Amino acid sequence: MGIQDLQTFLENEGVGVDLFRIARTHPGGFRLVLDAEGCLDRLYGGYFSDWACGGQWARCVQFLTTLAQALAEHQVALCVCFNGAHPTPPALPQHWIQTQATYRQRVNSVLRHIVTKGTPPPKVWWVPPTGLHSCLRTALRYLNIPIMVSSDDHCQEVVGLCREKAYAGLVGCSGEYLVFQPPRYFSSSQLKLTYRSSLETKEYMVHELPKVLDVPQDRLCLFAALLGGVILSENGLTDFYKRLGINQKKQQVPPENIMKAIGQFVRDLPSSDIDAACIEVFGDLNDLRAAKLKQAVQYYFNGTKDGFLKYRTASGRRPKNNKKNHKPEHSPPSTSADMDTSKLATESSEHELKGLEDYKLATVNASINADFSLEDHSNELSHGVASMSLETADPHGTQLQPSSKEGMPTVSANLQSEDNCPSAPAEVLRTCAERHTRGLMHPQMLSILTHRQITLPVLMEDDNHREIPSIHHFYRPIRQNVYAILYNMHHHRFMAHKAKEEGTATTSMCNERPCTVQVAEWIYSRVNPGKSPEIVPGVVLDWPVPTVQRLWFGTAQDDKCRRMRAFLSCMKSDTPLMLNTSYVPQHLLILATVLRFIMTSQIQILRRQELDAFLATTFSSDLMNALHLQEMAVNGISSRGVQLGALVMAGAEAALLANDACGAPVPWLVAAPWLYFDGKLLQRNLHRANHCKHLAQLCDNHLDTVVKVERMRKAILEGLEVEFAIPPLPLVGVVGEPLGGWRGRGRGARLEIAGVVVGQWGGGSYPPRTTRYPQVSYGYTPPPRNTYSGRGWRGGRGRGRGRGVQSARGGRGRRVRRDTDEPVRPATIAVNGKTVRSDEMSPPVDDGSPHEDNALFDDAEGAQQQKIKTGKNAKKNMGKGKKKSTKTDVAQSLEANGPLDKNKVQEQTNISEQEHIGQGDAPVTN
Repeated sequence: MGIQDLQTFLENEGVGVDLFRIARTHPGGFRLVLDAEGCLDRLYGGYFSDWACGGQWARCVQFLTTLAQALAEHQVALCVCFNGAHPTPPALPQHWIQTQATYRQRVNSVLRHIVTKGTPPPKVWWVPPTGLHSCLRTALRYLNIPIMVSSDDHCQEVVGLCREKAYAGLVGCSGEYLVFQPPRYFSSSQLKLTYRSSLETKEYMVHELPKVLDVPQDRLCLFAALLGGVILSENGLTDFYKRLGINQKKQQVPPENIMKAIGQFVRDLPSSDIDAACIEVFGDLNDLRAAKLKQAVQYYFNGTKDGFLKYRTASGRRPKNNKKNHKPEHSPPSTSADMDTSKLATESSEHELKGLEDYKLATVNASINADFSLEDHSNELSHGVASMSLETADPHGTQLQPSSKEGMPTVSANLQSEDNCPSAPAEVLRTCAERHTRGLMHPQMLSILTHRQITLPVLMEDDNHREIPSIHHFYRPIRQNVYAILYNMHHHRFMAHKAKEEGTATTSMCNERPCTVQVAEWIYSRVNPGKSPEIVPGVVLDWPVPTVQRLWFGTAQDDKCRRMRAFLSCMKSDTPLMLNTSYVPQHLLILATVLRFIMTSQIQILRRQELDAFLATTFSSDLMNALHLQEMAVNGISSRGVQLGALVMAGAEAALLANDACGAPVPWLVAAPWLYFDGKLLQRNLHRANHCKHLAQLCDNHLDTVVKVERMRKAILEGLEVEFAIPPLPLVGVVGEPLGGWRGRGRGARLEIAGVVVGQWGGGSYPPRTTRYPQVSYGYTPPPRNTYSGRGWRGGRGRGRGRGVQSARGGRGRRVRRDTDEPVRPATIAVNGKTVRSDEMSPPVDDGSPHEDNALFDDAEGAQQQKIKTGKNAKKNMGKGKKKSTKTDVAQSLEANGPLDKNKVQEQTNISEQEHIGQGDAPVTN
């Protein structure tokens, strides 16, 4: 239930229209406001089955480019609005919790589907890929499509922009817009750009809404407030609904019945007086819910045409409400009088030109190979959107002080107990507010500076955190450095220490703790489902960082260097090779810093072949070939690969936040995600990396790509004692393909040591054993802790046994060359401290479970089951030439005996030097 039921109720009342056809009847063009939050999947390019892989950014940019060209051709101008309102949870606790809970359920369903099926998830579970908002803002900015980001109340600001700038209509999908009754209202959820060069959607006749609902016009706001919403939730109206015969505890009531019941109540009221309505609903005007009902009615009235005109001030700005409940934060006197604070220092023409040149250099080959080009669109679209540019000033009078919404006083009290850092400088707040409104800065910046709170959405990760830690917590050190930079923690501590040494510090200053800023991070998790924030302190860098004013507005050469050093320090990437463009091109700096941050962590996450898969994806010639990527098929999608894609894209988001906090040393255009990442291509490379023998094979034998990958890997790992994550036990199936995980009841696998089969598994739905065994693959020499001495694991070929090994059934292998006259001895292996001959070991029969230790012996005829022969019995039979079979528990014996002796392994095998070890014999599929 809620106000959104009104949108659902009117879905069938909409009329299909073509916006391009409507534009032909509007001289001078058709100007619309588009609420992007209701059509993120449409702006992403419509539904594609591989969105869960991490984001297909080339496809997204291709669609936006096509859309921009069609809009300019038909003279339709759009202003795209994003939700940057803050802080969401304290203002809308229940609404935010419900939204995050829904996303959490979808993510769990997606990961479960990928684990069991290995195929892309269905559309019903669609969630925005990590980094989608940043990609859309960057692409729209490059295409010269105006952007507006809300800062306090999203729906009110969107409809306010529509009325202030005299737009012809609004495209959205919120029930609140129906009550606000904009000039024309179109559905954003059904927006579709067709191949017939038409932009189709539905139009709702909002001015006929009172007639459809049979509710007087002057009571429409009261009707909307009684549906339940942000200010007065449905839970506060439970008693009222019961009196109307609406039982929420039973099966969900159809929207038609809700509209009919509430409409009848509103229609039967003796008058339109709000106080009388409150008495009728709650029985007492002094009820606390009555005040909320009045506030909700006023909220909807302020969004209407009449309410908006009365609500405006003489200057045309929306007033700042309810500031009496909060003490204004006075910033210290500005010390940057000589700085131009109208824009960042990095927005100089020289810096922007350099970023554009780097972008063109990065996309020159992609434009040739792909079916779309990103060049020179600014000239093509300028005539269609020139009149759409937003004013530099905030048209809504952005609140720079905390609002008095529900939940704020409690959080503020918690922060004030530990937070003793002064507020951000006034010029920094002003610049941040202006850039936030125009979509030129990360949305979390304004929330940090004005409210000291941020919200972190649910990501595509397993909430059990088995192999990959909690992503938001993993990148918390970056955000802590950002908090310290934005609030000048180092500067305030330095000044307090200096004053104390000079004896000019006041008594209060001497008794205070060092300057510390505390930021509330709202993270929805299974442990804490959005009930309370996590209070996180800022952490200063290990060198004297300049003030945020100097980082943002300083124009000296030294300021430019310190901006970049501050950014690299936040990402733990302040190394010489990171700034060497021969190793790390400018447009790959964001990705390189993210990968290095992951490698510097004490938690071993990435494996060697996975790191190379990311780099091979970055340097692939198909990275921005959207048509090729759309038609490319991925053999298998793994849950780990999907979570690794989300991990890197979340790191890119943290890097963009740090970049903006440090004054944007990395140009915005070369920080675009489509320059270094594509989720579908990454999944393909991750799958291939487990089969390729060497890096060149992963790079399709392009030697120039191999060189680039090697050099960038060297820059990422510079100065680190690298410890890659240990892969799980490599299970080789009957066709020689490694089994990456247990999916349902698999075909099973066999384990061979020196060509001798010592273990066999059947299919099972159990996860692999936690004991980690060595894996030698992908053409590398792993660290000593990952391998046994001598030759490593040998994968099987097809259904036969390994070559050069004496078969258990008496087959002869090649003779072993020896340097002495010592007689040839049978190949042996130590099992539980006893020596067992290899020809006495035969594959055990599996009973369906990979964790069962009690196996059954099966003779050659498969007739009678016997007990397992011990190592002692096997030793008695050595030298007699009898073909005995001994069943051993592979995992137990390996754990008991540890690594094999190098000399013994060399005596057992006669593997050719030309053959590859590990998984190299597995077939490679492109």
